[in-house]
Order: sequence, then C-alpha cells, then structure tokens
Amino acid sequence: MKSRLFAFLTAAVTSALGAQKPHLIMILQDDLGHYDLGIHNPAARSYSNNITSLAEEGIILTNHYTHWHCSPTRRSFLTGRLPIHHGEMLSDVTTDDVDLRMTWISEKLKSQGYSTYWYGKGHTGYKSMNHLGINRGFDDTFGYLMGEEAYTSSQRWQNNHPVHTDNQFTDMPDGCNSTSYSSQLFVDLAKRAIQNHDVSKGFFLYLAFQAVHLPYDPVPGNPYNDTYTGMIWDADVHVGEMISLLKEKNMYDNTFIVYTADNGGVMSGNNYPLRGEKHTNWEGGMRTAAFVSGGLIPANLRGTKNGMNLHIVDWYSTFCELAGVSHNDDPPTPPLPTNMSDPSKNIYGDNSYPAVDGVPVFDMLMNPDTHNISSAHEYLVLAKEVIISGEYKLLIGQPHFKWQNNGWRQPNGTWIASNNTEWPCNKQDGPPSNTSNGYLPGNGLPPCLFNVRTDASEKINIGPSNPDIVARLWRQLNETALTTRDCSGFSGPVPGPGGQCSPPELIGHCNASCANSFWRTKYPTNSNNGDGVGPICGLPECAL
Repeated sequence: MKSRLFAFLTAAVTSALGAQKPHLIMILQDDLGHYDLGIHNPAARSYSNNITSLAEEGIILTNHYTHWHCSPTRRSFLTGRLPIHHGEMLSDVTTDDVDLRMTWISEKLKSQGYSTYWYGKGHTGYKSMNHLGINRGFDDTFGYLMGEEAYTSSQRWQNNHPVHTDNQFTDMPDGCNSTSYSSQLFVDLAKRAIQNHDVSKGFFLYLAFQAVHLPYDPVPGNPYNDTYTGMIWDADVHVGEMISLLKEKNMYDNTFIVYTADNGGVMSGNNYPLRGEKHTNWEGGMRTAAFVSGGLIPANLRGTKNGMNLHIVDWYSTFCELAGVSHNDDPPTPPLPTNMSDPSKNIYGDNSYPAVDGVPVFDMLMNPDTHNISSAHEYLVLAKEVIISGEYKLLIGQPHFKWQNNGWRQPNGTWIASNNTEWPCNKQDGPPSNTSNGYLPGNGLPPCLFNVRTDASEKINIGPSNPDIVARLWRQLNETALTTRDCSGFSGPVPGPGGQCSPPELIGHCNASCANSFWRTKYPTNSNNGDGVGPICGLPECAL
C-alpha cells in the first residue's frame, strides 16, 4: 500500500514539476529567535531584508516545530526521525547518536543523481569515520564537528580531515582562509558549488549557519552597534548573494528552499509573543521562524501563510518526494509490539530501529484549500514531555536539562516572569529513573493543556476543563514514548547491538588513543600539534 501511494504521489509531483529534478536547499539558522526577522517583527526588516523578502516570495510556516535544542533537530533532518527515535541529548564529537543503518537524506538524493553539499555546523556525533557526511552521501562537506566554537576558529573539518591551517584546506575559495568568519566562508563555499553546478542535474545544499549561536564574535563590517543584530545582518547579506547567484545561473525557478531555525532563540534572541526560549518545551523553544520559498512556489501562493503542524522531519520525506525517491527507510526486521504494562520493553533488539517519521508535505502546501492543520500529523510528539494535536498542546513539564526561563520576553527585550509557577508544566521533568508518570519520566502531576492557536503565549491552562482531551493526548504521548530509542543512553540502556546505537561492523575498530594521536600529528596547527578531535573508530591508520 505504501509503495502504491508513493508511486501515485511521485507521479503527481513529477508531472507538476516537469522531468528535471528540482534543486533543494535547506538553510538552518542556529538559535534564531521567532521575533528576530522581519517576517514576525517589522522593525527587524532593516537587517534581515534579504531573508524577509525571500519569505514574502514564499509561504511563511506559522506552526513549524523543531526540538528544544540543537543536535536532535539536526539529526532529525538528516534521518527523518523524530528526536524520541534517536535521542534528545546533545551529541559529542565522538558519540554514536545516528544509527548507521539509517539512510540519510543525502544518500537518498545521491541515489537520484543529485550533487550534494553540506557547509556549516555538524553536531550530530562522529564516533566513526562512517558518521561523517562525506561518507553518508555528501559530495563535499566543510564546517565543524562540535556544538560551539569561535566564528574564526582553526578547529574546522573538511570531508574526512581536520583543517587547522590554510595548507590543510583543500581547494580554498578565493578571498577566504581557514579562519575566515564562518558565515562568509560557508556561503562562499555554497556559492562556488552553485557556480560550478551542471544545471541539468539536481542540486542539494544543506547550509547550516553557525550564526547566531554563542559566542557573539565581532562581525566584519558590522554597521550596527549590537553584535547580535550584526550577525543576523551578515547572514542575511550572504543569503542574498546566494539567491542572486541562483538566479544568474537560471537555477532559481527550479529551486525549493526551506529556511528554519534549529530551535527557539536564547540569550539575545527574542521569541515574542511566544513563551520561553531554547531549552524549554514552551512554544518559544520549539516553534521556529520558518518558511519555504524559491521558484517552485506558484505565484498564487507567494506571500501567504500556512498553519499546518509541521516538523523538521517532514523535509526529509518532502525532499525525497520531490527527487522521485521513496522516503521509506524501514528496518529489515520490524520492531516488536509495544506493551503499556512493560514500559521498559526493548522493542528494537539488535536487529531493528525506528522507521521514518516525516511526511511528504509538498502537495499539502501547494493545495492548502484541501488540507487542514492536522493533515501532516494527527499527533506530533515534539519531545517526551509534549505532544501537539490540531490546535491543542499537552505539556507534561520542562526538560530535565539546564535552567529554563518560563516567562515571556517582550519586544523591547525585557522579560515578564511566569505568574503561574504552581502549574505542573512549569516544573522540570524528573530524571529517567522516575517513572511515577507512567512510562514517561515526569513530575507526577497532571499535565497542562493549551490551545496554541488562540493562546500562542500559553497563558491559559485549559486542562482542568477538558479532561477528555487531556486523557486522549496523554495516552497517545505515552504510547508513542514506548517506541523511544535513545542513542545517547540518557534514558537508560541503548536498545541496540552490543548496547550501542550502530552495529559494530559499521562503526569499525575503535582505538581512541591511536585516533587522537593520528589527528594531532597528521594535522598540526601553526604553533603545535592539532587538537586531536575527530572520529575514534574506523580509521584505516588505526586498524587491527
């Protein structure tokens, strides 16, 4: 049934697009606030004009969701799986957080003849050489493996090796060096890929900006007194340059662009009128500034808004649909049935893993009159404490992670503190060992319920007056949580071969001491040995 439905949808999309493969671009802005662009804040237009104009030429997505912090969002885009199906914690450089049996979006598109590029932030876990993008369907990658570094850092990574010095940077773009400010460097690499592209082939670019994540490093040529504003302006200038080049190359009319933040804003980021910020389960942590644009958006839909409940996992399936390849990536061995009376049951064992959660939404976006806010997802589990269904959001509590601001940031940057601290959803979730709330680690208190269509600021808990809706969503959340696969081990033992996410034969032989020594001595910095940061498994130089 799935294969017949895919064939029908693919035929319909292919007929609408013509024979040539569409060009696909994902732009991921790091830690951008919901209110930080002109699409939601007219005062921000002066420093985000190119991005705002691109949004106005497309469809603004008013209810687009990600995870509440970085790595899970990025892993979700690459694999099409929701965070509960690979883990909700941050990746380290040498962690195995993406099951190597899963097919990445780059591999799907490569199978259809696409040229594939990833420039920018990684932060998805690189225990093995097989976790590197260059070995997962990308033709060219450049960026950094960690979650945070200086914008002019000498700890960068190109394809299968570190870049600490100019002479380690293969085919360096004109006007750049190994420590160029990251926004310029990543887009210059993207522009070169566009310039050299054979337009008869499909083109896929994953542009993962470092901006506007900490540290707030001074921006070259910043015309604003504020560094954060300058970082947005700088990214905006470079996005404008890239769009201009697409048009010069006659690629733009056949291009579909997705733009989104990886989570809500934090520090200088502003999520007004949404509640909370990054690291929270409030809308301000998970509902992002997002839109789709490009020449594939028909004239009648340009400048419109779409309120469908969408998630970043959906772009995996949508890009597959547009490229003419099935988005299905089912394990050869299906998971075992779940059992509510046995919440710790390992349904995956050594031979299974979660299937794709994302839904192809291109047709839904192109035909909004025949779809509603729940067309893509009747239920959408954003994290183990939160589920969306239609206009409703059930919230168990806040993540068991860091300190959270549960208030509301105003347009002028000031905060209004939470005035309902007694609500259970204001409280942090319990550690994984606490199962007082059914399977879900919770605080043992009744959840909150919000209508996020009429109350986007989440000020009115309607749970007490709607017990039936609470019960329905709470049950669905618990049932979905029974399918959790946490590759980080934060929630308990990893369901997988040998207690790890990926099979040992795909990870390869591991020798941290040898690997660290190899990276340090083979790729030194200008002043001393390199930092030794890189994969620790699967290196030919450290084989048995």
